[in-house]
Amino acid sequence: MAIGGIGKLVQRARGYAQANPDKVRKALDQAGRVVNKRTGGKHGRQIDSAGDKVTDFLAPDAPKDNPPAR
Repeated sequence: MAIGGIGKLVQRARGYAQANPDKVRKALDQAGRVVNKRTGGKHGRQIDSAGDKVTDFLAPDAPKDNPPAR
C-alpha cells in the first residue's frame, strides 16, 4: 500500500470508530484481554493505556468505559 493509501485507511478507520464506538471499544477490550492473558498479566496497565490511546485517536468523543484487562 502506498503512503497516500495509509491516510485513507486511517480516515476510514476513524469514520468507522466514530460511527461504532461501542464496537471498537469492545474489540479493543477483547484484544487487550487476549494479550494480557498471553503475557500472564505482566503488562495490564500498558495494555489498558494503549487501548485508550487507540480509542482517543480513532474516536476522540467515544466514552472511556475501560475495565482492567484480564
